Amino acid sequence: MSERSKTNISKTGNDMRRMNYISLLSVISCIAVVFLHANNCYWTFSTERYWKTANLIECLFYFPVPCFFMISGATLINYRERYSLKEYFAKRINRTVIPFLAWSFVGLGYSYFWKKTVSSDRLTVKGIFNGIVGTEYVTIYWFFISLFIVYLSIPLLAYVEKEKRKEIFTFIAVVAFICNLFVPFFIKTIFTDVKWPFTLNIASGYVLYAIIGYLINEYEVSKKVRIALYVSSIAGFLIHLLGTYYASMDAGYIDQTYKGGMPCMMYTVGIFVWMKYNGGKLLKSKIVSKIVDFLKEYTFGIYLVHWYIKDIMVSDIGIDERSIVFRLLGPFVIIAISVLILFVIKRIPLLRRTVG
Repeated sequence: MSERSKTNISKTGNDMRRMNYISLLSVISCIAVVFLHANNCYWTFSTERYWKTANLIECLFYFPVPCFFMISGATLINYRERYSLKEYFAKRINRTVIPFLAWSFVGLGYSYFWKKTVSSDRLTVKGIFNGIVGTEYVTIYWFFISLFIVYLSIPLLAYVEKEKRKEIFTFIAVVAFICNLFVPFFIKTIFTDVKWPFTLNIASGYVLYAIIGYLINEYEVSKKVRIALYVSSIAGFLIHLLGTYYASMDAGYIDQTYKGGMPCMMYTVGIFVWMKYNGGKLLKSKIVSKIVDFLKEYTFGIYLVHWYIKDIMVSDIGIDERSIVFRLLGPFVIIAISVLILFVIKRIPLLRRTVG
């Protein structure tokens, strides 16, 4: 066998392992999102025990949404190797914009007919526009607006020559981390009266996660750097957990100083890197492999429909969302019901496009 053939086989094997860990990470993130939303009692601050466990669950499962943006960067920045710009946007519209609009209208119907939280005078073009684009009907759909911004940014990143991406993207990631996250975090926590006007807009919002996701997926991370990132990840988690707990207990309300931003980036990047280098080991388990193979086709749909199921369980059936049993076991019930609904929808031609 020629050296070129061996290289091609090796590259194919690496690509397969890479996609496997991406699928695993997508499934884990999907499950974590449901845990996060089933833990909604977190947002009602209390000194009672339920809030303390809710804070732990909130911080533990805080990584999935940033991970989804990292996955988008990892899988889409190379889109020009597979299809044109026109096809890129056509796929994004079919897979995300149409489902978002369809389920936002479901949210409108749910809010108006079932929950009675939308009055008739708000059924105007302006009111419906605000309800959908402002994600007033289903608040967790804020994710889509941020996702669309990332999608619009990716073609600009994709047109950077591949040979130059590592250097340019690393520069952007380092400068953006320092200017957009690191310095603002310390100013907010230590020097509260200092202003920081320096922000790298090219990597603002969740675009930075997409860039870092691409870098991690595309290039090797040395063992020393990996260890440093794992330590950083644990530190980010503890800053989020303990900082929020003590600041909130002191303030008497949920203090969000330690949420998002730098601690979230530290925590999420460590998880992403760990999954790249250890996800394959988890997939050697037949049980894990079968679960991933089954659920990977439903992850996006679960995100679309699970909120309705959770809301009905809490608001209509009357399940106590502060119950630790519900918060730990309820997500699996919600996921199972979501999959059943999606299984039916996927077999109805007119509805299939609404779940991606």
